[in-house]
Amino acid sequence: MKNIFLLSIILLSFSCKAQQAYPLDTDYDAIPNYSYLKDTNNELLPFIGTWKAIFDNKEIIIKIDKVDHHLVDYVTNKFYRDLLFMRYNIKNVQGTVIKSTMNLPVTEAKIKSIRLFPNQVLSFSYSGGDCRYGWGDVSLKLIDATHVKWRYQPEGVILTNLNCPNGTDTTIYLPETNNLIFTKQ
Repeated sequence: MKNIFLLSIILLSFSCKAQQAYPLDTDYDAIPNYSYLKDTNNELLPFIGTWKAIFDNKEIIIKIDKVDHHLVDYVTNKFYRDLLFMRYNIKNVQGTVIKSTMNLPVTEAKIKSIRLFPNQVLSFSYSGGDCRYGWGDVSLKLIDATHVKWRYQPEGVILTNLNCPNGTDTTIYLPETNNLIFTKQ
């Protein structure tokens, strides 16, 4: 009886497949569901931290955190991926906070990494503010260990009373610019 039990455990362990890890730049369409796109070469590491810039008389602080093994659930693909999430804090000249997402849990930040390109440009998607207003693409280009170049391009949104109630904040707070230099703090 012991032998049958032991044999059952051995067979069960062989039948369980270990989760396959792939490099971060692997096309997620080419991997099985529930695979893992892992930052095997620590390519995301230089972007992690707190960064600061001044734009249009406003202090912009972004905080970038890494979450390992985060589930990405697309309609046709489900996989795990090491991701960066970006939260921000924007202050006016008087030091008053105009807008902040720093109080959000890391994985609820509205800006998350999509892809790292070979030229050290990290692309993020921004789901926008209220009613998705300002949604678009953010990218950071690593200049050196303490500087990144920011680019933000919001997409157009048509707001109506049907899809967004009156009184909704439709201000775009993120700096709408290319080539803004952030310094690591």
